[in-house]
Amino acid sequence: MSQPSPLDSEDRVSPGTGTPRRAPVARRSIVAAGSGNALEFYDFAIFASLTPVISKLFFPSGEPLAAILSTLALFAVGFVMRPVGAVVFGRLADRRGRKVSLAIAVLIMGVTTVLIGVMPTYPQAGIVAPVLLCVARLLQGLSVGGEFGTSASFLVEHAPPHRRGLYGSFAFFSSTLGSVLGAVVVLIMTVSLSPGELDSWGWRIPFLLGFPLLVIGLYLRYRIAESPEFEEIKAGNAQERSPLRTLFTQHWRAFLIVIGICVGFNIASSTVQVFALTYIRSVVGLSAVQALTTVIIATTVGIFLVVAFGRLSDTYGRKPVLVFACVLAVVLPYPSLLIIGLTGFGPALLGQLVLWVPVAAFGGAIPALFAELFPTKVRASGFGIAYGFGSAIFAGTAPFVATLLIELSGNKTSPAWYMVAAGVVTLVVVIASVDRRARGRS
Repeated sequence: MSQPSPLDSEDRVSPGTGTPRRAPVARRSIVAAGSGNALEFYDFAIFASLTPVISKLFFPSGEPLAAILSTLALFAVGFVMRPVGAVVFGRLADRRGRKVSLAIAVLIMGVTTVLIGVMPTYPQAGIVAPVLLCVARLLQGLSVGGEFGTSASFLVEHAPPHRRGLYGSFAFFSSTLGSVLGAVVVLIMTVSLSPGELDSWGWRIPFLLGFPLLVIGLYLRYRIAESPEFEEIKAGNAQERSPLRTLFTQHWRAFLIVIGICVGFNIASSTVQVFALTYIRSVVGLSAVQALTTVIIATTVGIFLVVAFGRLSDTYGRKPVLVFACVLAVVLPYPSLLIIGLTGFGPALLGQLVLWVPVAAFGGAIPALFAELFPTKVRASGFGIAYGFGSAIFAGTAPFVATLLIELSGNKTSPAWYMVAAGVVTLVVVIASVDRRARGRS
């Protein structure tokens, strides 16, 4: 007889309802939430992977590094709107339900991704082109801001109490899977087309391929069941009339803990997921195909590590896993950049794999932890807004800061010290503020 999967838990009862929780419902919820996450980060991945191309088409300059910095700054613009999106969609999720919020978020992201694919470039429209691109990035940031906190909360609320780390890890797993998919599509375009064809029209195809992902995501999210924990408070008419006021008057400490943990996590994850490709191509000098291939392999390994660490956080607690992540985030960045700097396919891949370990440990533990820090009534708002601020401040600016540090110092390993400092800050926050074995609240 076949063995049950980790998702076929013996705990089949929804909290406070006595209603059986069927494993197929939980699996559908994971797929539906994951599809939207994948679309959200698919776009961010193709934008990051096509940075050298986009910089030439939308920010022409005699200095290639200046064009790249302009594009990375535009990448950061997408993060600026994340707190705004978290406020809008978090309130909607806490008042009307997770399902409605998730459907609208994926719709906005899908439409704007396709619009980028048909957008005119600077030679075609002049200054209008980068302005339109900036507007699209703002809308995408709004969507992502409402996506991650709500989808992670949705997954954790569908989980049995002793599987919240595992279920929550699928939020980061699916978003990173979208990044892998985006990088694979860009790699195929790069291999199949000449540089001229890629610059002329090929760069548009990855964005246009966001349309089928949009259709799939909307269909799946339309069919999912609402979070059982939200249904419970809705049945008791216990939704917060003003989630934001309750959040900042009663749960401000949890809000600050999330931002403190985001310092180390967001800077490390943005460096390995976004900056690494530009670093390997521009600083190390690998070809686009080689660099993309190393990113795809390293990220694929990383997403499975995320699930493993999510499961470990259920077994040993969130705090031990996060302390482990912080320590590695302090110890490993410098050696990883040294390894990448040895030049060649193998060192580039190995250096990324080294840096992926702390990122995966963070990504496995924090979705459940962040959801558990807030009660159900303000969970989507609290998780989403705090994470949105953390992402805007630290993840969105990390590639720009890393590139600028290299330019100002002339030292190719200088971004490592930025990651080390961030890891130290988060380690202090985790030791001082996180219970050894975090548990959920209703």
